[in-house]
Amino acid sequence: MLSGCYGANSETSQIGDLNSKCLADYAWDSICKEYTTAKITDSVFINGLSDVKAHFMKPKYILYFDNDPKEIIGCDYYSIRVVYNPKIDDGVFDGLSPQLNDDDQVRIRNRVQNALMKYQCAEGKLEAQERMKEPALFSKEYYDK
Repeated sequence: MLSGCYGANSETSQIGDLNSKCLADYAWDSICKEYTTAKITDSVFINGLSDVKAHFMKPKYILYFDNDPKEIIGCDYYSIRVVYNPKIDDGVFDGLSPQLNDDDQVRIRNRVQNALMKYQCAEGKLEAQERMKEPALFSKEYYDK
């Protein structure tokens, strides 16, 4: 069953979970406008965007952060699926990519979560802030908690 494969894959290859508690209905549309890929002018990132769009994970939302570190992040509603950052290495990475260390995974997760927090209720923001303190998924610290 294909959905069963997707579920197993989503648990092992995501970069980070997102807290979506009481997230406004328009949040993702607003974030995609703020971090639009239409801002990309660098040919390296244009190629990276093509790779993100073509990735087998097929992220639903693709964000471009043009401040350092510049990167393209692909997400679904609940998690971060893929990232393209040429300063880390050439290629698109997921949570199983050895090029992404635990610090990178936490930084990427928190970067997207901070953008989402603008569209959460006070309770959701507090919960998100607590979860942003958690270690990277599948890190040694994650299993030790």
